[in-house]
Amino acid sequence: MKRFYLFALGIAASGAVHAQTKIKDGTVSSAALPQASAILELESTNKGFLAPRVTLSSNTDATTIASPATGLLVYNTGTGGLTTAGYMYWNGTEWRTLEGFSLAAATVTALQCSGAVLSPASTNGLAYTGTLTIPYTGGNGGTYPAASVTANGLTATRSAGRLNNGSGVLTYNVSGTPGAATTTTFAISLGAASCNAVLSNGVQQQSAATIKTTAVIGPLVSTTDNGRTGYALVINTPDGKFSVRTFIPTDAAFSQVNLQIRNNTASNVDIISNGHYLWAGAGGYQQNQLRLPPGSWAGDNATSSASLIDATTGPRIQTGSNNPYWGDPETYAGGMPEQRIYTWSSTVGTEKVFYKLHYMMGSSTPASAGNTTTCPGGTCNTTKAFFTIEEITAQ
Repeated sequence: MKRFYLFALGIAASGAVHAQTKIKDGTVSSAALPQASAILELESTNKGFLAPRVTLSSNTDATTIASPATGLLVYNTGTGGLTTAGYMYWNGTEWRTLEGFSLAAATVTALQCSGAVLSPASTNGLAYTGTLTIPYTGGNGGTYPAASVTANGLTATRSAGRLNNGSGVLTYNVSGTPGAATTTTFAISLGAASCNAVLSNGVQQQSAATIKTTAVIGPLVSTTDNGRTGYALVINTPDGKFSVRTFIPTDAAFSQVNLQIRNNTASNVDIISNGHYLWAGAGGYQQNQLRLPPGSWAGDNATSSASLIDATTGPRIQTGSNNPYWGDPETYAGGMPEQRIYTWSSTVGTEKVFYKLHYMMGSSTPASAGNTTTCPGGTCNTTKAFFTIEEITAQ
């Protein structure tokens, strides 16, 4: 495409090209230089820049343009072996899109039909619409074409897309009316990899859980919850049903922080609770039935029991004078932070949600007391606590 050379822009007729050149509407400007950071600037209000249009045979084609330089920019027509049309550049090894995506054909190490998930469930003889996902490993980041497969009255259709580099999932839209067969087998393939996704009545044989994760990190800040002044950091479960905090009353040392749990619903909730601390050893506390009051910070006060532990009254509920704790008191030992791991779920057998908490707090001045001097403006800047919660809903 010799028309791309600067002679076609009128430079030869306008005189020598400067070290920096500005071209306006096809004519070299003698009155102005380009922007200081540019060696060449093209200016027009009604024309665009047209790069060479080539027909590449593959993403590694280095003969259509002999020995392409790294960074070379072209527009591929998509009418040759490399069917992707658009602007692309040579990265020294292959042609890539401007976003940096590989144009190689998709390959995977393995398709994992044993982990196939069809959602929602289907019923034989009833019209169905849903989604099928197939995990894979060893993806090369390449592109794959649209494809479809039909079995037992259902058609699974995959749109064209791009693999992850590593693990990921292929997603199929599924529709149709399942026939009378007891199983539906979709023959899934991608490149040289293939597997059979065997579904019972169109329903995945292996169920999938939903996992939501949240995290909080930061210093202790002032609080007056439940009538007790002090300093705390709070995390809420993704569904909002529970909160957990690390807390010290005013004038207590940072190393004396406790963990507390709050039931955010309108009535008592009984939970199965298991908590462990790790610090040069390990220990823990467990309950079959820990009863939590609504809207109040509470704890088990380091009591393990196979019977009911009631935190709705007495020293296990936060008041203006009580300071309950969930698990071992003080999340410090020997002036250094412990690691805490907690798991809990309601005792209601039909509820499918359980929670996993991971926590630790540190302070550069663990012996200092939390007050207006050490926490100016209500923030204890020598402290830092961090929580994560996983909320897991089983099928």
